[in-house]
Amino acid sequence: MKKLIYLIILFLLIGCGGAAETATAVPQPTTTPPGFDRRALLENITNQIAIPAHEAFVARAEELATAVTTFTANPTPETLAAAQDAWRAATVARTGLLTFRIGLVDDSLLHNRLDNRPARTTFIEETAAGTVTIDDAFIESIGSSSIGLGAMEYLLFDPTGGNEAVLARYTTAENAERRRAYLLAVAQNLSVKATALLQVWTPDGQNYAQAFIAADMDGGELQGSMNMLVNQMISDLEEIITTRLGKPTGNTANGQARPDLVESPFAFWSLPRIKATLGTMHAIYTGSAGAGFDDYLDFLGAQTADGTPLSQAIEAQFVTTLDAFAAIEGTLHTAVTDHPDQVNAAYEEVRTLLVLLKVDMANHLGVTLTFNDNDGD
Repeated sequence: MKKLIYLIILFLLIGCGGAAETATAVPQPTTTPPGFDRRALLENITNQIAIPAHEAFVARAEELATAVTTFTANPTPETLAAAQDAWRAATVARTGLLTFRIGLVDDSLLHNRLDNRPARTTFIEETAAGTVTIDDAFIESIGSSSIGLGAMEYLLFDPTGGNEAVLARYTTAENAERRRAYLLAVAQNLSVKATALLQVWTPDGQNYAQAFIAADMDGGELQGSMNMLVNQMISDLEEIITTRLGKPTGNTANGQARPDLVESPFAFWSLPRIKATLGTMHAIYTGSAGAGFDDYLDFLGAQTADGTPLSQAIEAQFVTTLDAFAAIEGTLHTAVTDHPDQVNAAYEEVRTLLVLLKVDMANHLGVTLTFNDNDGD
């Protein structure tokens, strides 16, 4: 009920005025935080991590649109390689934003339009071979699995035929011109959606940054900013365990490796995507150069069972987890069969990190855990 009332008030004020009116719509803390400045923590995470990360994604999406424009105008090995590199940078930038899928950001459904997997390859091929006009209106009307980074991955990479096969589809194939039009329209739409996602946070849009900072409610309040953020961190770790790593390794199925279930099946870029999510989560925890959850845990005097400061234990586990991913040889697609011990080591480190956040940190911060379909315990 509190979330519903908050959203109704916020949307009404946004619709009736501008950023100044939005500022009056945000909830106020239910209590004054005793001693530790939680507002400073939220301001730091918002202004130094969340917004810069969204700005970086906008820049990468614009660079991708530019590279695709060049490629579709002149399909060559060089312009294709440049478009592929731009896609890799954009997909890493977007998966680095996953932990900020909270509140109005999640309600906007923009992340779904940016990267919904698996790509609907049959529809893409039917469109390329069809007669429907491929323009902005068409792209806006079709399903999210037919656009975004997932669809672009399918259009730009071929794990079997390589770049020679990709180029043939854009040059000598009967539907080459329509395929170029589809790719370009999807790339341009991605850039538009990336900007829209940033504007959810900024004063020229929905100004969620201000609402997020002000929603410093008691730790157990479901719509309190800290509560939402910690729950999303936990959800992201569970998704890595159950889906992003769990499915291709077979750990969440019958124990048999399934390389075909990696989340990046055409570009084989799954590991950089997962590491980007973990990297942003780590930055949120430490606050980067400012206040983070580690500082709050230190203020609370939180310790592990053996007396180690909990902040240090979690930081050490973040480092160990990231190191385990860095140690995986090759792509995830090949590593699940060629180096299963390395992949399973990373899998177990994520599980350990999940317990530290879901049990230890959440308990000390007074976070109320919400039900999650991706529960990895």
